[in-house]
Amino acid sequence: MVFGFGKKTTVKSSATHLGQRKEIQIDEASTILKEIESPLISKIVEEAKKIKNEIKINQEKIKSTILQLESDDLNLDDVDKNLRTVVSRGKDSVVSTIKKETTTDVIEIRRYEDAVTLNGDVSQMLRRMGDVLGLNTRVMHVFARKYADKLKDDIARLAQNRNSLQILVNDYEDFKSKSENILNVGMKIKKLKDETDQRTKRRTEALAEINETQKIMENLEREMASLKSKNEYKEFLEIKKKIDLLENEKTEIKNKINYQFSKISRPLSKYSYVSSFDKPMKKLMEKLLLEPYNVISIQNKAPITEILQAVTKSVLAGNISVKDSQKAVEHIEETINRLDEFLALKDAHSNKIAKLEQELAIFDSQLLVEKEKELAKARANLSDLESSIKKLDREISENGTLTEKHKHELESALGGLHGTKIVVKL
Repeated sequence: MVFGFGKKTTVKSSATHLGQRKEIQIDEASTILKEIESPLISKIVEEAKKIKNEIKINQEKIKSTILQLESDDLNLDDVDKNLRTVVSRGKDSVVSTIKKETTTDVIEIRRYEDAVTLNGDVSQMLRRMGDVLGLNTRVMHVFARKYADKLKDDIARLAQNRNSLQILVNDYEDFKSKSENILNVGMKIKKLKDETDQRTKRRTEALAEINETQKIMENLEREMASLKSKNEYKEFLEIKKKIDLLENEKTEIKNKINYQFSKISRPLSKYSYVSSFDKPMKKLMEKLLLEPYNVISIQNKAPITEILQAVTKSVLAGNISVKDSQKAVEHIEETINRLDEFLALKDAHSNKIAKLEQELAIFDSQLLVEKEKELAKARANLSDLESSIKKLDREISENGTLTEKHKHELESALGGLHGTKIVVKL
Protein backbone atom coordinates (compact mmCIF):
# COMPACT_ATOMS: atom_id res chain seq x y z
CA MET A 1 0.00 0.00 0.00
CA VAL A 2 1.36 3.47 -0.95
CA PHE A 3 0.15 6.60 0.81
CA GLY A 4 -0.38 9.59 -1.57
CA PHE A 5 -3.43 11.82 -1.83
CA GLY A 6 -2.23 15.00 -3.56
CA LYS A 7 -3.38 14.44 -7.16
CA LYS A 8 -5.92 16.94 -8.50
CA THR A 9 -8.96 15.80 -10.45
CA THR A 10 -10.71 17.95 -13.04
CA VAL A 11 -14.28 17.19 -14.04
CA LYS A 12 -15.96 19.01 -16.91
CA SER A 13 -19.44 20.27 -16.27
CA SER A 14 -22.09 18.75 -18.48
CA ALA A 15 -23.34 20.69 -21.47
CA THR A 16 -26.45 22.76 -21.01
CA HIS A 17 -29.28 22.30 -23.45
CA LEU A 18 -30.07 25.57 -25.20
CA GLY A 19 -33.67 26.60 -24.93
CA GLN A 20 -34.93 30.12 -25.38
CA ARG A 21 -33.59 32.68 -27.83
CA LYS A 22 -32.03 35.93 -26.63
CA GLU A 23 -30.84 38.79 -28.83
CA ILE A 24 -28.09 41.03 -27.48
CA GLN A 25 -25.67 43.77 -28.51
CA ILE A 26 -21.95 43.04 -28.20
CA ASP A 27 -21.61 45.41 -25.22
CA GLU A 28 -24.23 43.38 -23.33
CA ALA A 29 -22.00 40.28 -23.20
CA SER A 30 -20.19 41.53 -20.09
CA THR A 31 -23.54 42.13 -18.34
CA ILE A 32 -24.71 38.60 -19.11
CA LEU A 33 -21.43 37.17 -17.84
CA LYS A 34 -21.88 39.03 -14.55
CA GLU A 35 -25.42 37.67 -14.32
CA ILE A 36 -24.01 34.14 -14.70
CA GLU A 37 -21.02 34.72 -12.43
CA SER A 38 -22.91 35.94 -9.36
CA PRO A 39 -25.10 32.83 -8.79
CA LEU A 40 -22.19 30.57 -9.78
CA ILE A 41 -19.99 32.07 -7.05
CA SER A 42 -22.84 31.84 -4.53
CA LYS A 43 -23.32 28.18 -5.41
CA ILE A 44 -19.59 27.45 -5.13
CA VAL A 45 -19.37 29.20 -1.74
CA GLU A 46 -22.35 27.22 -0.38
CA GLU A 47 -20.96 23.94 -1.67
CA ALA A 48 -17.51 24.79 -0.33
CA LYS A 49 -19.01 25.43 3.14
CA LYS A 50 -20.51 21.93 3.15
CA ILE A 51 -17.24 20.40 1.96
CA LYS A 52 -15.35 22.39 4.60
CA ASN A 53 -17.56 20.82 7.29
CA GLU A 54 -16.89 17.39 5.85
CA ILE A 55 -13.17 18.14 5.91
CA LYS A 56 -13.41 19.04 9.62
CA ILE A 57 -15.07 15.69 10.25
CA ASN A 58 -12.32 13.98 8.25
CA GLN A 59 -9.70 15.74 10.34
CA GLU A 60 -11.36 14.64 13.57
CA LYS A 61 -11.52 11.01 12.46
CA ILE A 62 -7.88 11.02 11.39
CA LYS A 63 -6.87 12.76 14.63
CA SER A 64 -8.78 10.13 16.67
CA THR A 65 -6.95 7.35 14.87
CA ILE A 66 -3.58 9.05 15.32
CA LEU A 67 -4.21 9.60 19.06
CA GLN A 68 -4.94 5.90 19.42
CA LEU A 69 -1.69 5.15 17.60
CA GLU A 70 0.17 7.56 19.87
CA SER A 71 -0.98 5.76 23.03
CA ASP A 72 -0.36 2.26 21.63
CA ASP A 73 3.07 0.77 22.55
CA LEU A 74 2.74 -1.60 19.53
CA ASN A 75 4.06 -4.51 21.68
CA LEU A 76 7.67 -3.61 21.02
CA ASP A 77 9.06 -5.13 24.25
CA ASP A 78 10.16 -8.34 22.54
CA VAL A 79 11.58 -6.53 19.51
CA ASP A 80 15.29 -6.01 18.96
CA LYS A 81 16.48 -2.80 20.61
CA ASN A 82 17.79 -1.24 17.37
CA LEU A 83 14.61 -2.11 15.49
CA ARG A 84 12.50 -0.82 18.38
CA THR A 85 14.28 2.53 18.06
CA VAL A 86 13.58 2.69 14.32
CA VAL A 87 9.90 1.81 14.81
CA SER A 88 9.48 4.33 17.63
CA ARG A 89 11.02 7.08 15.54
CA GLY A 90 8.78 6.22 12.59
CA LYS A 91 5.69 6.14 14.80
CA ASP A 92 6.60 9.47 16.44
CA SER A 93 7.18 11.08 13.02
CA VAL A 94 3.78 9.91 11.74
CA VAL A 95 1.97 10.96 14.92
CA SER A 96 3.69 14.35 15.11
CA THR A 97 3.06 15.29 11.48
CA ILE A 98 -0.53 14.06 11.20
CA LYS A 99 -1.54 15.43 14.62
CA LYS A 100 -0.28 18.85 13.52
CA GLU A 101 -2.21 18.67 10.25
CA THR A 102 -5.46 17.56 11.91
CA THR A 103 -5.37 20.13 14.72
CA THR A 104 -4.83 23.08 12.34
CA ASP A 105 -8.00 25.13 11.88
CA VAL A 106 -9.27 25.34 8.31
CA ILE A 107 -10.35 28.68 6.86
CA GLU A 108 -13.95 29.84 7.14
CA ILE A 109 -15.69 30.05 3.73
CA ARG A 110 -17.20 33.49 3.14
CA ARG A 111 -16.19 34.12 -0.48
CA TYR A 112 -14.80 32.29 -3.49
CA GLU A 113 -11.18 33.17 -2.63
CA ASP A 114 -11.61 31.30 0.68
CA ALA A 115 -12.59 28.19 -1.26
CA VAL A 116 -9.42 28.50 -3.34
CA THR A 117 -7.35 28.93 -0.17
CA LEU A 118 -9.02 25.92 1.48
CA ASN A 119 -8.36 23.83 -1.62
CA GLY A 120 -4.68 24.73 -1.49
CA ASP A 121 -4.43 24.15 2.26
CA VAL A 122 -6.05 20.71 2.09
CA SER A 123 -3.86 19.76 -0.87
CA GLN A 124 -0.78 20.64 1.20
CA MET A 125 -2.23 18.75 4.17
CA LEU A 126 -2.74 15.63 2.06
CA ARG A 127 0.73 15.92 0.56
CA ARG A 128 2.45 16.22 3.95
CA MET A 129 0.45 13.33 5.46
CA GLY A 130 1.06 11.22 2.36
CA ASP A 131 4.80 12.01 2.48
CA VAL A 132 5.24 11.02 6.13
CA LEU A 133 3.20 7.83 5.72
CA GLY A 134 5.07 7.00 2.56
CA LEU A 135 8.44 7.36 4.32
CA ASN A 136 7.24 5.08 7.09
CA THR A 137 5.24 2.58 5.05
CA ARG A 138 7.14 -0.54 6.30
CA VAL A 139 6.89 0.55 9.94
CA MET A 140 3.13 1.21 9.65
CA HIS A 141 2.35 -1.97 7.71
CA VAL A 142 4.38 -4.32 9.89
CA PHE A 143 3.87 -2.88 13.38
CA ALA A 144 0.69 -0.75 13.08
CA ARG A 145 -1.31 -2.46 10.38
CA LYS A 146 -4.77 -1.66 11.77
CA TYR A 147 -3.87 2.04 12.08
CA ALA A 148 -2.40 2.09 8.59
CA ASP A 149 -5.60 0.67 7.06
CA LYS A 150 -7.76 3.05 9.09
CA LEU A 151 -5.62 6.07 8.12
CA LYS A 152 -5.71 5.02 4.49
CA ASP A 153 -9.54 4.98 4.49
CA ASP A 154 -9.86 8.24 6.43
CA ILE A 155 -7.32 10.10 4.29
CA ALA A 156 -8.96 8.74 1.13
CA ARG A 157 -12.26 10.30 2.24
CA LEU A 158 -10.42 13.58 2.91
CA ALA A 159 -8.93 13.37 -0.60
CA GLN A 160 -12.42 12.82 -2.05
CA ASN A 161 -13.64 15.99 -0.36
CA ARG A 162 -10.59 17.85 -1.60
CA ASN A 163 -11.36 16.57 -5.13
CA SER A 164 -14.93 17.83 -4.81
CA LEU A 165 -13.53 21.19 -3.79
CA GLN A 166 -11.13 21.09 -6.74
CA ILE A 167 -14.06 20.50 -9.09
CA LEU A 168 -15.75 23.66 -7.78
CA VAL A 169 -12.56 25.66 -8.29
CA ASN A 170 -12.09 24.17 -11.76
CA ASP A 171 -15.67 25.06 -12.68
CA TYR A 172 -15.13 28.69 -11.76
CA GLU A 173 -11.71 28.89 -13.42
CA ASP A 174 -13.25 27.34 -16.52
CA PHE A 175 -15.98 29.97 -16.40
CA LYS A 176 -13.40 32.77 -16.00
CA SER A 177 -11.37 31.43 -18.91
CA LYS A 178 -14.45 31.24 -21.12
CA SER A 179 -15.52 34.71 -19.98
CA GLU A 180 -12.13 36.18 -20.92
CA ASN A 181 -12.30 34.49 -24.31
CA ILE A 182 -15.82 35.82 -24.87
CA LEU A 183 -14.79 39.37 -23.95
CA ASN A 184 -11.68 39.10 -26.15
CA VAL A 185 -13.80 37.91 -29.09
CA GLY A 186 -16.20 40.79 -28.43
CA MET A 187 -13.28 43.23 -28.54
CA LYS A 188 -12.08 41.68 -31.80
CA ILE A 189 -15.55 42.14 -33.31
CA LYS A 190 -15.69 45.78 -32.20
CA LYS A 191 -12.19 46.41 -33.58
CA LEU A 192 -13.15 44.80 -36.90
CA LYS A 193 -16.33 46.89 -37.00
CA ASP A 194 -14.35 50.10 -36.39
CA GLU A 195 -11.88 49.13 -39.13
CA THR A 196 -14.75 48.34 -41.50
CA ASP A 197 -16.44 51.68 -40.73
CA GLN A 198 -13.19 53.55 -41.40
CA ARG A 199 -12.59 51.68 -44.65
CA THR A 200 -16.18 52.19 -45.76
CA LYS A 201 -15.78 55.91 -45.09
CA ARG A 202 -12.52 55.97 -47.09
CA ARG A 203 -14.26 54.06 -49.88
CA THR A 204 -17.07 56.63 -50.02
CA GLU A 205 -14.50 59.43 -50.11
CA ALA A 206 -12.57 57.64 -52.86
CA LEU A 207 -15.75 57.19 -54.93
CA ALA A 208 -16.51 60.91 -54.58
CA GLU A 209 -12.95 61.70 -55.65
CA ILE A 210 -13.31 59.36 -58.63
CA ASN A 211 -16.45 61.21 -59.75
CA GLU A 212 -14.66 64.55 -59.38
CA THR A 213 -11.60 63.26 -61.27
CA GLN A 214 -13.76 61.93 -64.10
CA LYS A 215 -15.43 65.36 -64.43
CA ILE A 216 -12.00 67.01 -64.55
CA MET A 217 -10.90 64.55 -67.26
CA GLU A 218 -14.05 65.19 -69.30
CA ASN A 219 -13.51 68.96 -69.09
CA LEU A 220 -9.84 68.61 -70.09
CA GLU A 221 -10.74 66.37 -73.03
CA ARG A 222 -13.37 68.89 -74.19
CA GLU A 223 -10.92 71.78 -73.88
CA MET A 224 -8.22 69.85 -75.75
CA ALA A 225 -10.68 68.87 -78.49
CA SER A 226 -11.71 72.54 -78.79
CA LEU A 227 -8.07 73.63 -79.13
CA LYS A 228 -7.34 70.95 -81.71
CA SER A 229 -10.38 71.92 -83.78
CA LYS A 230 -9.03 75.44 -84.43
CA ASN A 231 -7.55 76.31 -87.84
CA GLU A 232 -4.50 77.69 -86.06
CA TYR A 233 -3.78 74.22 -84.63
CA LYS A 234 -4.06 72.61 -88.07
CA GLU A 235 -1.63 75.19 -89.47
CA PHE A 236 0.63 74.56 -86.44
CA LEU A 237 0.72 70.83 -87.30
CA GLU A 238 1.57 71.56 -90.94
CA ILE A 239 4.48 73.74 -89.83
CA LYS A 240 5.66 71.00 -87.48
CA LYS A 241 5.65 68.57 -90.39
CA LYS A 242 7.80 70.95 -92.43
CA ILE A 243 10.24 71.23 -89.52
CA ASP A 244 10.36 67.45 -89.25
CA LEU A 245 11.06 67.16 -92.98
CA LEU A 246 13.98 69.57 -92.58
CA GLU A 247 15.60 66.98 -90.36
CA ASN A 248 16.25 64.96 -93.52
CA GLU A 249 17.99 67.99 -95.02
CA LYS A 250 20.08 68.34 -91.88
CA THR A 251 21.10 64.69 -92.17
CA GLU A 252 22.18 65.20 -95.79
CA ILE A 253 24.31 68.22 -94.83
CA LYS A 254 25.78 66.30 -91.91
CA ASN A 255 26.66 63.34 -94.17
CA LYS A 256 28.38 65.68 -96.67
CA ILE A 257 30.52 67.27 -93.95
CA ASN A 258 31.31 63.95 -92.28
CA TYR A 259 32.28 62.40 -95.61
CA GLN A 260 34.63 65.28 -96.41
CA PHE A 261 36.31 65.08 -93.01
CA SER A 262 36.57 61.28 -93.27
CA LYS A 263 39.01 61.87 -96.14
CA ILE A 264 41.43 63.63 -93.80
CA SER A 265 40.68 61.72 -90.60
CA ARG A 266 44.00 59.79 -90.75
CA PRO A 267 46.41 62.75 -90.92
CA LEU A 268 44.17 64.81 -88.57
CA SER A 269 44.10 62.01 -86.00
CA LYS A 270 47.87 61.49 -86.15
CA TYR A 271 48.54 65.20 -85.90
CA SER A 272 46.51 65.38 -82.67
CA TYR A 273 49.32 63.37 -81.00
CA VAL A 274 52.18 65.63 -82.12
CA SER A 275 50.58 69.08 -82.24
CA SER A 276 51.87 71.89 -80.05
CA PHE A 277 48.54 73.68 -79.85
CA ASP A 278 47.25 74.96 -76.53
CA LYS A 279 44.48 73.20 -74.62
CA PRO A 280 41.45 74.97 -76.23
CA MET A 281 42.75 74.23 -79.73
CA LYS A 282 43.42 70.57 -78.85
CA LYS A 283 39.90 70.32 -77.48
CA LEU A 284 38.52 71.75 -80.71
CA MET A 285 40.59 69.25 -82.70
CA GLU A 286 39.14 66.35 -80.67
CA LYS A 287 35.59 67.54 -81.37
CA LEU A 288 36.43 67.96 -85.06
CA LEU A 289 37.48 64.33 -85.22
CA LEU A 290 34.35 63.13 -83.42
CA GLU A 291 31.57 65.27 -84.94
CA PRO A 292 32.68 67.91 -87.46
CA TYR A 293 29.10 69.02 -88.20
CA ASN A 294 28.66 70.32 -84.64
CA VAL A 295 32.03 72.12 -84.63
CA ILE A 296 31.79 73.99 -87.93
CA SER A 297 30.61 77.56 -87.32
CA ILE A 298 31.52 81.17 -88.22
CA GLN A 299 33.29 81.49 -84.84
CA ASN A 300 35.32 78.30 -85.33
CA LYS A 301 36.20 78.83 -89.04
CA ALA A 302 39.54 80.55 -88.33
CA PRO A 303 40.83 78.06 -85.72
CA ILE A 304 39.65 75.11 -87.88
CA THR A 305 41.53 76.59 -90.84
CA GLU A 306 44.60 77.06 -88.65
CA ILE A 307 44.42 73.41 -87.52
CA LEU A 308 44.03 72.09 -91.06
CA GLN A 309 46.91 74.24 -92.34
CA ALA A 310 49.12 72.98 -89.51
CA VAL A 311 48.23 69.40 -90.48
CA THR A 312 49.19 70.19 -94.11
CA LYS A 313 52.58 71.53 -93.04
CA SER A 314 53.18 68.50 -90.82
CA VAL A 315 52.37 66.14 -93.70
CA LEU A 316 54.64 68.00 -96.12
CA ALA A 317 57.42 68.06 -93.50
CA GLY A 318 57.06 64.32 -93.01
CA ASN A 319 56.27 64.70 -89.29
CA ILE A 320 53.28 62.40 -89.70
CA SER A 321 53.21 59.39 -92.01
CA VAL A 322 50.43 58.85 -94.57
CA LYS A 323 50.26 56.52 -97.61
CA ASP A 324 50.07 59.37 -100.15
CA SER A 325 51.16 62.71 -98.72
CA GLN A 326 50.24 64.62 -101.90
CA LYS A 327 46.73 63.20 -101.94
CA ALA A 328 46.36 63.89 -98.22
CA VAL A 329 47.39 67.53 -98.73
CA GLU A 330 44.92 67.86 -101.61
CA HIS A 331 42.08 66.54 -99.43
CA ILE A 332 43.00 68.90 -96.59
CA GLU A 333 43.06 71.90 -98.94
CA GLU A 334 39.80 70.75 -100.47
CA THR A 335 38.27 70.66 -96.96
CA ILE A 336 39.56 74.17 -96.18
CA ASN A 337 38.06 75.43 -99.43
CA ARG A 338 34.69 73.81 -98.69
CA LEU A 339 34.31 75.30 -95.22
CA ASP A 340 32.39 78.28 -96.63
CA GLU A 341 30.12 75.89 -98.52
CA PHE A 342 29.40 73.91 -95.37
CA LEU A 343 28.78 77.08 -93.38
CA ALA A 344 26.38 78.29 -96.04
CA LEU A 345 24.47 74.99 -96.01
CA LYS A 346 24.21 75.03 -92.20
CA ASP A 347 23.21 78.69 -92.17
CA ALA A 348 20.52 78.21 -94.83
CA HIS A 349 19.13 75.23 -92.92
CA SER A 350 19.14 77.14 -89.63
CA ASN A 351 17.35 80.07 -91.26
CA LYS A 352 14.61 77.78 -92.59
CA ILE A 353 14.15 76.23 -89.14
CA ALA A 354 14.11 79.64 -87.44
CA LYS A 355 11.52 80.99 -89.86
CA LEU A 356 9.24 77.96 -89.39
CA GLU A 357 9.65 78.09 -85.62
CA GLN A 358 8.54 81.74 -85.69
CA GLU A 359 5.47 80.67 -87.63
CA LEU A 360 4.66 78.15 -84.86
CA ALA A 361 3.63 81.12 -82.73
CA ILE A 362 0.32 81.07 -84.61
CA PHE A 363 -0.86 78.54 -81.97
CA ASP A 364 -0.13 78.44 -78.22
CA SER A 365 1.10 74.86 -78.07
CA GLN A 366 2.17 75.24 -74.42
CA LEU A 367 -1.47 75.52 -73.39
CA LEU A 368 -2.20 72.17 -75.06
CA VAL A 369 0.91 70.60 -73.49
CA GLU A 370 -0.19 71.74 -70.00
CA LYS A 371 -3.65 70.28 -70.49
CA GLU A 372 -2.16 66.99 -71.71
CA LYS A 373 -0.02 66.88 -68.54
CA GLU A 374 -3.07 67.59 -66.39
CA LEU A 375 -5.01 64.85 -68.17
CA ALA A 376 -2.18 62.32 -67.71
CA LYS A 377 -2.00 63.23 -64.01
CA ALA A 378 -5.78 62.85 -63.64
CA ARG A 379 -5.69 59.43 -65.34
CA ALA A 380 -2.91 58.26 -63.00
CA ASN A 381 -4.90 59.54 -60.02
CA LEU A 382 -8.01 57.74 -61.27
CA SER A 383 -6.06 54.48 -61.62
CA ASP A 384 -4.71 54.85 -58.06
CA LEU A 385 -8.21 55.52 -56.71
CA GLU A 386 -9.67 52.50 -58.49
CA SER A 387 -6.87 50.30 -57.12
CA SER A 388 -7.50 51.72 -53.65
CA ILE A 389 -11.22 50.90 -53.87
CA LYS A 390 -10.46 47.32 -54.96
CA LYS A 391 -8.13 46.94 -51.98
CA LEU A 392 -10.71 48.45 -49.60
CA ASP A 393 -13.42 46.14 -50.99
CA ARG A 394 -11.18 43.13 -50.41
CA GLU A 395 -10.35 44.24 -46.85
CA ILE A 396 -14.01 44.99 -46.05
CA SER A 397 -15.00 41.56 -47.35
CA GLU A 398 -12.26 39.85 -45.32
CA ASN A 399 -13.35 41.78 -42.22
CA GLY A 400 -16.95 40.72 -42.82
CA THR A 401 -15.99 37.05 -43.03
CA LEU A 402 -13.84 37.30 -39.91
CA THR A 403 -16.56 39.21 -38.05
CA GLU A 404 -19.12 36.48 -38.82
CA LYS A 405 -16.67 33.82 -37.63
CA HIS A 406 -16.08 35.65 -34.33
CA LYS A 407 -19.82 36.33 -34.00
CA HIS A 408 -20.61 32.60 -34.18
CA GLU A 409 -17.81 31.89 -31.67
CA LEU A 410 -19.23 34.44 -29.25
CA GLU A 411 -22.83 33.21 -29.67
CA SER A 412 -21.81 29.59 -29.13
CA ALA A 413 -19.61 30.27 -26.08
CA LEU A 414 -22.02 32.70 -24.41
CA GLY A 415 -25.01 30.49 -25.19
CA GLY A 416 -23.26 27.50 -23.62
CA LEU A 417 -22.75 29.42 -20.38
CA HIS A 418 -26.15 31.07 -20.30
CA GLY A 419 -28.21 28.03 -21.30
CA THR A 420 -30.02 30.13 -23.93
CA LYS A 421 -29.61 30.51 -27.69
CA ILE A 422 -27.75 33.80 -27.95
CA VAL A 423 -27.98 35.92 -31.11
CA VAL A 424 -25.54 38.82 -31.34
CA LYS A 425 -26.84 41.83 -33.28
CA LEU A 426 -24.17 43.76 -35.18
